[in-house]
Amino acid sequence: MNFTNQKLGHYHYPYTKAVESTQNLELLWVILGLRSSLFLIELGVGLWDSSLSLLAGSGHLFSDVVTLGLTVLVVWLTERQSSGETNFKYQQIEAWVGLLNGVSLVTLAGFIALEAVERLQNPQPVSGLPMLAVATLSIVINGLTIQPLHKHSHHNLNLRGVFLHGIADAGSSIGVILAAGCVYFFNWLWADAVASLLVALFLSISAISLIKDSLRQFQLTCKL
Repeated sequence: MNFTNQKLGHYHYPYTKAVESTQNLELLWVILGLRSSLFLIELGVGLWDSSLSLLAGSGHLFSDVVTLGLTVLVVWLTERQSSGETNFKYQQIEAWVGLLNGVSLVTLAGFIALEAVERLQNPQPVSGLPMLAVATLSIVINGLTIQPLHKHSHHNLNLRGVFLHGIADAGSSIGVILAAGCVYFFNWLWADAVASLLVALFLSISAISLIKDSLRQFQLTCKL
């Protein structure tokens, strides 16, 4: 069966079009390395400082890294086996990965929100400076990765998911910076929990959008 762009319409996201050259694939590897490093930093500092907002951010980044890693794998496989039916199968995989990623983000947001409410009732001591340093680093790294991803986010569902994750992570990092200032200057320990709720909100918004697009693409591929 010959699967064409016209059959999938606007929601056809072939990997071979999303990543058109080896240079772009190498760019994805660089982004994967940067995001993975940031995940380890946020997780380590979050555990060391007992910062829920940083731990929430690391959970977000972990989901991001998994999605990006799967995207790189499928891009590589597609370039090695470029046929219409093969691309169609990978589009189905893409839809499933996007759906599972979106559901995992919603679940993660729920756990973060519950823990944040608990922290609001029983604040735990955290240091403002480590939060500030890591959140600033997060904004810098996400700024470097968001721009190149934006060019391909309109043609690939998983790349769009990674792009949205970057936007959400950068936005939540701004909240962490504000919370870090409140903790450091005013000793408002509850600010860490409030920043965590902000992270959960960003996660939910990006996840719902990703789930909708994944379901739409999956329905279209099932009809073919």
